[in-house]
Amino acid sequence: MTSAIDSTFGFSTGLVYAPSVYGSTEELIALARSMASRGGFYFSHIRGEAATLEEAVKEAIGIGEESRVPVQISHVKAAGRENWGKMDRVLRLIDTARARGLDVTGDVYPYPAGSTKMDNLLPGWMHDGGIARLLERLADPAARRRAIQDCLVDGERWRTGSGAMGWDEIMIATCANPELPGLHLAELARRAGKAPAEAMMDLVLEERAGVSMIVFSQSEDNVATALGYAHSMIGSDSLSLHGGPGPHPGKPHPRSYGTFPRVLGVYCREKRLFSWETAVGKMTGMPAAKLGLKSRGLVRAGFAADLALFDPATVADAATFADPHRHPIGIPYVVVNGRLVVDGPRFHALPAGRVLTPEA
Repeated sequence: MTSAIDSTFGFSTGLVYAPSVYGSTEELIALARSMASRGGFYFSHIRGEAATLEEAVKEAIGIGEESRVPVQISHVKAAGRENWGKMDRVLRLIDTARARGLDVTGDVYPYPAGSTKMDNLLPGWMHDGGIARLLERLADPAARRRAIQDCLVDGERWRTGSGAMGWDEIMIATCANPELPGLHLAELARRAGKAPAEAMMDLVLEERAGVSMIVFSQSEDNVATALGYAHSMIGSDSLSLHGGPGPHPGKPHPRSYGTFPRVLGVYCREKRLFSWETAVGKMTGMPAAKLGLKSRGLVRAGFAADLALFDPATVADAATFADPHRHPIGIPYVVVNGRLVVDGPRFHALPAGRVLTPEA
């Protein structure tokens, strides 16, 4: 009988999020070691992307070496202007680990902004006990003062594991109030007549932690460097969105619509960062090989016919931060498991896909 662990790829952590943030390195090594004999791998949204970036990458690499499992670093980036100079050192850490024989790779999305829940701006201790306790602390003036003391830098910028950022670098993406998506927290504070930290915490409390945000914290040069790195693959890091007729709510990160055509149109055709073959490989063959998928990721006899046919002259992303609900252009046909799903302007909602396992 096959156990559940035998049919999984490995395990992942989100070490800047509760409850993973409370896990120790030793605990993670023990968990990873338990799956080594089954061929599992460790996929980590690392413990910090800013001030502790290098230490976080070293931790992920160390967990893989101690447990003897492959490592995937999510994501290869340096958040916060004061940390942009760390990118080359991070790539050297990966290269050095690979030279020692460790299978360590990373993933990148082709934008200088990330996205997550707004409550991730709050320090880890506020999340202890779950959403109910978080909301209680947000309603407690003493807890708010402590959070501000922990995170506010120079009275102007807010510091988290994703870097120190200005209030004009944090945009509301989605929430229940339809008038707020697209506003930066600096503008929200001006409208409310409050300090930005108080306006942010009021919003998270009012929305019961149901607010997502976009944070503009990276450099375009670093994004290109990470994309072009030999051992990085492309991932959208996006949420699934409804693809039917609009209108669609909020202003989610445009990567949900534009990641892969943006790589092809901007970084391959316009910037000539890499060849078409390399770009496609970073999106298909590399991730399939990392996951050990035996019949996906390549155009080859006997493989599943999963194909996206694009026009190299026109393929482009159309989604923007201001107008994210826009589908790309230059991809006239999409085939999933041999069934035509996108046929020019027509979309066929066919049950063509299936959940993949390591045996696929």
